[in-house]
Amino acid sequence: MSEVMSEGDRIQRREIDKLAPIRELFELFVENCKKCFSPSEYVTIDEQLVKFRGRCPFRVYLPNKAAKYGVKIFALVDAKMMYTWNMEVYCAKQPVGPYNISNSPSDVVMRLMNPILGSGRNLTTDNWYTSIPLAENLLKNKITLVGTMRKNKK
Repeated sequence: MSEVMSEGDRIQRREIDKLAPIRELFELFVENCKKCFSPSEYVTIDEQLVKFRGRCPFRVYLPNKAAKYGVKIFALVDAKMMYTWNMEVYCAKQPVGPYNISNSPSDVVMRLMNPILGSGRNLTTDNWYTSIPLAENLLKNKITLVGTMRKNKK
């Protein structure tokens, strides 16, 4: 952030990253969230829809939410203090490049949990994230999982 970005730099960054206009600030905010708090032994992951109706390449429409349009954020939250410790903005399908990552539920969980893997904590999730392969993968990394499952989910 110390350098002044030219218009050309901004355009180049947006070609490979939909979140380019705010990525640096957002990542700085998340890093400060991590520095200022140590999560308890119980954490949870869920998504949040931040109400937004403006122009945005990753704005989502979720008809079952109160705010139907907005920016979807995956958040790792301390279950005791309700402190958001790690976050990731859902950018849908990114252009080919370093920011083109998988948005599968298990990949999102593993990215958010990465800084605290091996810590012996317990993670609570809803049915969108919960799966047997995820539970096994977390258990290998000394994390237990509590989550709801649907009967018809593979």
